[in-house]
Amino acid sequence: MHRIDPGSLVGCVLGRRYRVDGPLGHGGMGTVFRGTDSRLTRSVAIKVFSLDGVAPREIRRYADEARMLGSLAHPGLVALLDVGADLGPAREPLAFLVMELVEGRTLRDHIDAGPMPPAEVADVGRQLAEALGHAHALGVVHRDLKPANVLVARDAVLSGDAEAPLTSTKLADFGIAQSMDGATTPGAEGGPTFGTASYLSPEQALGRPLGPQSDVYSLGLVLLECLTGRRAYPGEALASSLARLLDAPEVPDTFGPAWAGLLRSMTAATPEERPTTDQVAEQLRRLRRPAIWDRVAARLG
Repeated sequence: MHRIDPGSLVGCVLGRRYRVDGPLGHGGMGTVFRGTDSRLTRSVAIKVFSLDGVAPREIRRYADEARMLGSLAHPGLVALLDVGADLGPAREPLAFLVMELVEGRTLRDHIDAGPMPPAEVADVGRQLAEALGHAHALGVVHRDLKPANVLVARDAVLSGDAEAPLTSTKLADFGIAQSMDGATTPGAEGGPTFGTASYLSPEQALGRPLGPQSDVYSLGLVLLECLTGRRAYPGEALASSLARLLDAPEVPDTFGPAWAGLLRSMTAATPEERPTTDQVAEQLRRLRRPAIWDRVAARLG
């Protein structure tokens, strides 16, 4: 597969409608650009795939990603707006997905700035658990949940409502997601090559079949990192992947027994021992309620 030169596409119009304004990064097997929908005069994100020299099987995988993304509709997921195909500036064949543009930073950026307050971590985690639950109900496992794939859109206004979100959080990049019947969107066949080593579930590291509980494990590692500012399994890909097969992640008791119990259950070695996304969301909702008033008081004081 050919890697797209981001600079070559800037200024191009795809599908006679979407102007490519500049690169945002790489997601799954494509390059993501900021763009403009000229028909509706709005900013969008455009994920572009090169089809130059790509086998028909790979093209079908791109179509699978579009269909899979189109079936997902949840406020905690980045929305798919359109799909299409066109020729690039050198007449190379391209496919593209047009998605909602989320202004803000990634969860990776927030963690890099230091550990996050437990109330905010509970808020972000609840939204992610609910978004994953929606995907799982439609038969889709994300397989690459990590801070870089979580977009924190904005700070919410604190109204004193204990249920109001502190942040608007959206999960992005289902480019290597897998349906529970075994079909996989763009990428290679199974195994530990998929996903990001620091956040793989044990079954994923072993290349075993995956279910919703694999995403729960990855979410547990993400929440643990949000609280501590440290990855549970750092290092090179092979060492990081194998480490979780030997030792459970170190969960500190600093944040109280409720947090420790939840994170340990989410990162249990056996998938059947982990809670469901509904159970995770409910526990995070309870963890957030006592802490929200401390944050309101700090803002007001």
